[in-house]
Order: sequence, then C-alpha cells, then structure tokens
Amino acid sequence: MFNDIIIRVYTAIPEKAGFTGSDVGSNPEVYYGIEQELKARESDIREIHLALYLFNNLRLYQVIKGLARSRQIDVVITSTPLAAYDERKIENARRIYYDVAEFCKTPSTRGNFIFLIYPHMYIWHGAEYAEAKASYSFHVKAGYISYKDGSCKLFLTSCNMSPGDPYHSESAVVLEDPSCGSPFSYAFKRFFQELETLAVPWCKYASLIGGLPRELQMVADFVFVGKHGLKDWVGGFTNSAFFTGPFIKISGRGSTHFAREEIIKTIMEAEKRILVCGQHVHDIAPFNGYAGPTLIEAVAEKKRNSPDLDVRILKQVSSAGLADKRRAAFAECHLDYAGIKQRVNKLVHDKFIVVDDKVIISTANFTATQFGWGERAMELVVEKGIDHVKVVVNSALQLYGHPQSLVRLNPVRARKTRLQKTKVVKQDIFAEVNAFVIVESAELAEKFAKHFDNLWKHQLSRDVEILR
Repeated sequence: MFNDIIIRVYTAIPEKAGFTGSDVGSNPEVYYGIEQELKARESDIREIHLALYLFNNLRLYQVIKGLARSRQIDVVITSTPLAAYDERKIENARRIYYDVAEFCKTPSTRGNFIFLIYPHMYIWHGAEYAEAKASYSFHVKAGYISYKDGSCKLFLTSCNMSPGDPYHSESAVVLEDPSCGSPFSYAFKRFFQELETLAVPWCKYASLIGGLPRELQMVADFVFVGKHGLKDWVGGFTNSAFFTGPFIKISGRGSTHFAREEIIKTIMEAEKRILVCGQHVHDIAPFNGYAGPTLIEAVAEKKRNSPDLDVRILKQVSSAGLADKRRAAFAECHLDYAGIKQRVNKLVHDKFIVVDDKVIISTANFTATQFGWGERAMELVVEKGIDHVKVVVNSALQLYGHPQSLVRLNPVRARKTRLQKTKVVKQDIFAEVNAFVIVESAELAEKFAKHFDNLWKHQLSRDVEILR
C-alpha cells in the first residue's frame, strides 16, 4: 500500500515503573524520537501543525518556539485549556501558557508561533466515568509537517509527552509522504484545517477566562458547542486515515461510530492473528443507542468462528483495578468464554491492533466512551447566580462565534439552602477527538507484533483472573 511512503515506528518499554515518570513524560525514548522527527530537515520545513491532548512539556515547547523564531517556520499548536490539567501536570502548563500570554502583549516577539485552545466539553447521561460530570473531548496526539519541496510528514502517538504521567510503554508511527498526495496526508491536512478553524487563539481565550474562578472557567469551556461547524467527510481516503470528533461526520455517520466500524471490518478479515493492545479494552455495551456490533463482540465472534486464530488482549488493568468494574468485567467474561487469552501489565499505554499484516494505530482507548456518538441536551449545574453566569456565557459565545440560541440558562430552585445555582444547557454532540491510521505492511505489523509479545511476556504481565 502506497509504496513510496516511508514508515518509521517508535516503541519502547521503560525499564522501571515509577509514578512520576520523566521530565519529558511517560516514555523518554518515544518522546526523543518524535522530537527528532520534528527537527529533521528543519531548514526545509514550511509549517508544523500539532494537536496535543496536553501541552506541559517544557522541552518540547522550547524546541517548537526555537523553530518558529530561528527558522521563521509557521508553527500551530492546538491543545486543551488549563482547566483540563490535574494538579500533577498543571504547573508546567501554566509556565508555558503564561509565557505564550507574554507574546500577546508584544506580538513581534512571538515569531510564527500560534497557540490555539479547543475547549469542547461533553456530558452523557449514561456515562460511567468522571462521576457523570463534564469532560474534555480533546484526546488526540498527532502532527502534520509540510516541507518546501512539496513532501510532508505525519505522525500520531499514544504518548501524551506530558511530565506528570508515570512511566509507560508507548508507541508512535511516522509516515513520510514524498508527494503529500496519499489518503493519509489528505486526512491529516483536512483535520488540522478544520480543527484550527474551530479552535480559539490562546491570547483571546486568556482574556475571556482571566480572573474567573475555576467554576466559571468551566462554564466558558462548556458553552463551546462542538457540533457548530460540523462537516461530513466523504471519499475513499477515510479507509486509510480518519479522525473523530463532534465536528466530523464520515459518509453520513458519526465519526466515532465510523471508527468502530472500520476497526471491526478489519478484525473480521483476520486469517492469522488479532493482537489488541490498549490502556483500556472494554467496548462491549455502548450507552448511546448504537445498534451495530462492538469491538469486544466482534473479536469474540471471530475467535468462536476461527478457533485456531491467535487472538490475545493486553491492557493496563483488569476490571478488579477499576472503580467502575461493570463494563470491563463483562468484557473479560465475554472474551474468556470465547477462548481468548487476556493479560494485564500496568506499563501499557499503547493503543494499537495487529490484524495479520495490517496495523490499526490510534490515540483512542478501545472503550464505549471513545466510540460514543450522539446529540443531546447537556446540562451543567454551577453554584453561581444566573446573572454572573449569563455574563460569562454571553462573552464566551461571542468569542467562539456561536449563536445565542445554542445555549440557555435556567435558575435552579434550592429548597434547603440559599445558595444560588444555575443550570447551563446546550444541545451538542458527544464525541471524543482522536486520530486513527490503518496501514497494511508486513514489516510494520511484525514490528508491532514483536512489541506486543515483549509486553505479553514482560515480568509485570499477569493473566486476567476471571471470577466464576
């Protein structure tokens, strides 16, 4: 497939399992590989586009800022708001975000560096995570680099490259396209064009949330409506690379549903092996009315119909280690009854599936949440009076360019307390932002299969215990 494309893979299993990880994130070897790819041929780079779930890596920031300033390269980074970071990771993020804020005061010192925020949040009524509260949808870790000679480079990775993450096994794939005319390149370019059109410049966003308490910052993020600007991707290019998010449909389907279906289609073609490696693997009971088979159902069915197939599942933790055990425990039993081997290793953060000579590489976990899609009224209740909330909502809608009709406010009547509360309601799409590529290459498949086997046999790997 696309013989002129050069493919490089970075995989590494850390020597130790530490809680804090390194100053470049959960896997230095994979991080430095990505940094090397960013700096390669730097005199020939035309522009760099990065979508990073978290952006608190000070070293990466200096590398990117240096390229933008010294080489006059256009660099655009899209990431999450500060409110998306937990206490382990926010300090470095503040240093970076506030440094960028200084550029806002003196734009001439910024060079060609542009920092954007994608603040979309979702709530789903059937969610069994985040205590059914609002969550940020941005989970992608991917890049697109174009060069002056017309070539381009694409990458995606499981690695957040985030200081504060514990040491983990990670992987990354890089596709170098000499003509930049492959379906892979088309999908990456289109995703970044659409994402960057919808995202908000940090300088303007900072002026919106500056001085607001955290609860009202979340209100400002919540009223960003993901379905605004929804586009339908149509064309054969989506068979090789595709992205998900509330602003993307693919051939009329919700993009996350399309992703699940493409993965299942590949799995059902297996003749030799199916090796699933993910932090979480329990897509068995969708909570959004999805009518088709789930990933777990497809893998189990394939194994039952082809008993000699090598089918193995490797993930980070078993259901016993999860706060909400229901989906994962159900998935483990279902797979066990089909005769599928399952192991866990706390180092696993990779997200890939090997099917014969094909590899599916993803930034998403293989869960019902990551494949969820649906439009509904989402409600966020805040402990603030409606007048205070209205000011924030109106300012946010004006900044985002969203119609006022997309969000409404209702006062909450509290009987037992005088504390004022307000309900913020928006009609929006539930979907997470992620990247996927499907590559057919015997050499690439063997590299990922070897990485899988090294993790499978690792001293920290254990069989999943099935309670009977």
